[in-house]
Amino acid sequence: MRFENSELRIFLSVARTGGFRSAAADLHLTQSAVSQSVKQLETKLGVPLLIRERPVRLTPAGRRLYRYADDQRQQEQQVFSDLNRLSRGLDQRLTVAIDSTNNRFAGAELISVFNRRWPEARLRIIEQPSRTIVQSVISGEVELGLGPFQTRMDRFERVPLYREKRLLMINPTKPIHSGALTLADLRRIPLVVSSLDEPDQRPYQEKLRDRFQMIWQISSLNVRLNLIDQGLAVGYISTEVTRQLPQIQHFRPLLEFDFASIERQVGVFYRSDRELSPVTRDFIQVCQAFWQDRRALISSEAR
Repeated sequence: MRFENSELRIFLSVARTGGFRSAAADLHLTQSAVSQSVKQLETKLGVPLLIRERPVRLTPAGRRLYRYADDQRQQEQQVFSDLNRLSRGLDQRLTVAIDSTNNRFAGAELISVFNRRWPEARLRIIEQPSRTIVQSVISGEVELGLGPFQTRMDRFERVPLYREKRLLMINPTKPIHSGALTLADLRRIPLVVSSLDEPDQRPYQEKLRDRFQMIWQISSLNVRLNLIDQGLAVGYISTEVTRQLPQIQHFRPLLEFDFASIERQVGVFYRSDRELSPVTRDFIQVCQAFWQDRRALISSEAR
């Protein structure tokens, strides 16, 4: 036994409109054809589906069949909608993993511009530590990564956006950090980072392991900043963060140490064996335009 689309459509119309006459008008059929179709369906199933009053009411079996038929109708409509979007090139999806610094100061603007250009695209943004972003792109969890480039990226195509400097910062207003620090002093203070790379991923990583007795891995930028502000830790902070957040401009870079400054290239990257969709290529262009405008703004402020 199987349901025919025509008999389910007629039954749905009768149930929704409340009568055979109104269903006939809705479907452009005769009232007799509608009544006969429902009767045949009841005979096939061996149970009454309708209580024939004005308006008609559904029996328990009719309510169960109505739920099924309505689900089928909705799925059919969704399929037609999806096929229509595909035929117009509108079924575009993009997943991007972005580090906390860039997400905080650029994420909302990038999404806003991208949405104006691709209002029907399905966009998924994930905030992750730099090293995790690389793993997410490699695994295929996301299509694009936006963050600092790593040392070994042979499997990626890279689009540079800007260079950043990260400085090892401390809050000098706390009494325990007010004076000059020695390496022995620094060793007793935890280093807070978003993620801890493997030793062979960064040329300075072995130095970090040697210089600090304790390293805390905390993905949240706000939590890392709060820990430094409370004098509980030191951390590498992008100069972009200190420029944008006046509440942390009292932090002091520990430039007396030769490992206190790290310069990195930041950009967009994706697997070299993947063909990018038009929506993905356009997002990269949005990123390029955003940081070009950002450089122009910083340059004008400096003048």
